[in-house]
Amino acid sequence: MSTRDTGLRALHDLGLAAWFGGSLFGVAGLNAAAEEADQQRTTARITSIGWAKWSPVNAAFVGAHLIGGAGLLATNRKRAVYQKGHTGTVVAKLALTGAALAATAYTRVLGKKVEDAVIHASPGVSSSTTTHLDRGTTQAGRGGAAQAVQEVDKQAGQAVSQAAEQLPIGAAQAQRQLKYFQLAVPALTGALVVLSAQAGEQQRPADQALGAVRRVGSALGVAA
Repeated sequence: MSTRDTGLRALHDLGLAAWFGGSLFGVAGLNAAAEEADQQRTTARITSIGWAKWSPVNAAFVGAHLIGGAGLLATNRKRAVYQKGHTGTVVAKLALTGAALAATAYTRVLGKKVEDAVIHASPGVSSSTTTHLDRGTTQAGRGGAAQAVQEVDKQAGQAVSQAAEQLPIGAAQAQRQLKYFQLAVPALTGALVVLSAQAGEQQRPADQALGAVRRVGSALGVAA
């Protein structure tokens, strides 16, 4: 390759690493730790707060991954079309990315459904979706960045709450589904990590040349 895309690759890789690692920790660490609580309501509240706190951070890293991935795809669009073998990898990555995005979004909606049920069942407990800033930070940043972040986070939480309210399932069913979708996210993003490694190997000059020859051979075979 004649040019370097370090910035795009950094966005792509860091975003995917956080997406995969955060979801895996949530399942294997946060959920497991919360289950040590004596009461089911306490367990649900701890996991709800933890996932809600991670959600805006995760969204930022997912966005970084998508920006980096789109940039790399645009830069390598010719190779994605003409290098046989790499085309299949690109298509598979796009499909897995879409599935991971859908699973992540639906997981958040399910989590909000459970979170709101826990809040309504526990008087005096405030929603964990909005960012909680200490008084000094809020006063110092009033009218500035801190207030803007809090407002954006609040609006995002309200949008997710509205989507959760429209789900034709109850909180108990949502909690059961949530376990499966929380497992699906690290599985899908882990597969994306593997495909990214494969795509990196396909950038070797020998692989690029072989892929181009195979593409030409296939085209000549069809034409014949």
